[in-house]
Amino acid sequence: MGETAKYTDKMSVRHILIVISGIMITFGCSALVFSTWSAFQAVVPEQLGVDTATWALYITVLYLAEAFSAPFIGKLLAKTDIRIVLSVSALLVGLGFILISIVKTLWIFYVAGLMMGLGEVGLLWLAVPTLCNKWFNKNSGTIIGACMAFTGIGGAIWLQVFNALNASGMDIWTIYMIWGIAALVTSLPFTLLCIRSTPEECGCLPYGAPQTASGKPAGLDAGKAMKSVAFYAVFLLAGIINLLTIVAQQFPKYTKSLDDGTGTMLAVGVTMATVMMASQAICKLALGVCADKNSKVSFLAACATGIIGVLLVWFGTGSTMVLYAGAAVYGFFFASCVVLVPILVRQLFGQREYPEIYSRVSMFVNIVGAIGAPFWALFGKNYPMLFTVAIILLVVVLLLGIFCFGKMKGLQEQWTE
Repeated sequence: MGETAKYTDKMSVRHILIVISGIMITFGCSALVFSTWSAFQAVVPEQLGVDTATWALYITVLYLAEAFSAPFIGKLLAKTDIRIVLSVSALLVGLGFILISIVKTLWIFYVAGLMMGLGEVGLLWLAVPTLCNKWFNKNSGTIIGACMAFTGIGGAIWLQVFNALNASGMDIWTIYMIWGIAALVTSLPFTLLCIRSTPEECGCLPYGAPQTASGKPAGLDAGKAMKSVAFYAVFLLAGIINLLTIVAQQFPKYTKSLDDGTGTMLAVGVTMATVMMASQAICKLALGVCADKNSKVSFLAACATGIIGVLLVWFGTGSTMVLYAGAAVYGFFFASCVVLVPILVRQLFGQREYPEIYSRVSMFVNIVGAIGAPFWALFGKNYPMLFTVAIILLVVVLLLGIFCFGKMKGLQEQWTE
């Protein structure tokens, strides 16, 4: 009894540091990579003298690097000191931006995309859900939502920084240098000093009462989970959701195509992206809180707002306020990728071998993400077709989600410790 008395499942400074670290790596590295490239897309291809689709291939490289490294990084996070994995990941992201700033050619974007992809698979897709599930038995969905909200908050802030720097006449390559330094400053102090793989390393227990009498995590083993039909359904669902988040990166280009020659519509598009980032930040927290209570209702609401948001952007071109409203509403669906998907995976398959199972889902998420930028870019200026395809895919996501929730009770009955 004396040996275990030092351990506590109460909220401690160490638990709070985990949350702060999750917030900072999403606010910095993840927001800079995923939430601002749409603004650069409107400027950089012209400076390099290439078409948008060719330049956007670096996003494909980024997602492919994430996809094929996800199972490997998932195992590293389970077996290696997480501080080492995440610190190396942050260095790859920051140095990728700095290389772009220095070399200033098309091919360096592909190299940087590879580096950033290897870094972000740990920082965004795996670290936050894995740490939250290890450190929090209670309210883990809320914590995931709070951390992931800062990809949106960070995106909103960094997009406005980009707007201000670009409007001031600053060279685009200097902005990339600032992005690289910001990525390093907002991540390394936290990955090196604040994070530990498990609460037991700090003399703590996961916050909240354990979910099983023994305190051991319950769930399906990875092999059994990946043989279930529900695994392939959530596999597809997660990938399509990620594809649909990327369509929002077309908003600045879409509004630029509506320009009357004054140049104001590009700024409207960037502002739409900012509004969506701010919206999805709020919605990530809301989704996390709601999913802890009722994940099915949260999922249905997310799909509904996705469809409404697309329709508002499509048919709201006569009013900038309607366009902003559409971007804000779509932000609710946008939030589901990094909040609802990990929660759904945990509720279907449990925590027993969660990192390995979720890393496989993340692999497909990023394979689909790899084709996302060129896929949507191929529509060119045929925006009616683009928005029609988006709505069809949203309906597919809805049907896959309903199927997964229908299988949930049966899978949970098979969980073991």
